[in-house]
Amino acid sequence: METSDAMRQKLIDEVLAAPPDGDGAANQAALHAWERLSRHLSPLIGEAALCAMVARARHVTVPGMPPNPASRDLRSSAQLLERLAGELAAMDAQAADTFNRALLQSFTRLLSGLIGEALTVRLMNTAWAQRSGGKST
Repeated sequence: METSDAMRQKLIDEVLAAPPDGDGAANQAALHAWERLSRHLSPLIGEAALCAMVARARHVTVPGMPPNPASRDLRSSAQLLERLAGELAAMDAQAADTFNRALLQSFTRLLSGLIGEALTVRLMNTAWAQRSGGKST
């Protein structure tokens, strides 16, 4: 039987399986995953809470990274996605992929602690129903 972390990681791996069609494909897959997750989660908890959870996941993921003073101003998923796009673009491809995977894992672990494992996995499945390669699950 898979552990809850393994189930969430499997879903993250599936959604981030970017098609090899040029530079930035992995970053586009990353942003698309966050966009779809935020679209499904924002109506449930609000955009400010979503941004706060991502900020917390970022701190848990990279505690030594200096805080971004603009993070207090993040109150919408659009701002959140714009900031994430900038951070990922500033990194080399491997570092961006590693950072994004760790951030998603931390975020979903925090979410699971708040709403439960079953609901978290269900939300991830719903948000990411269209997997890479055009396959629906």
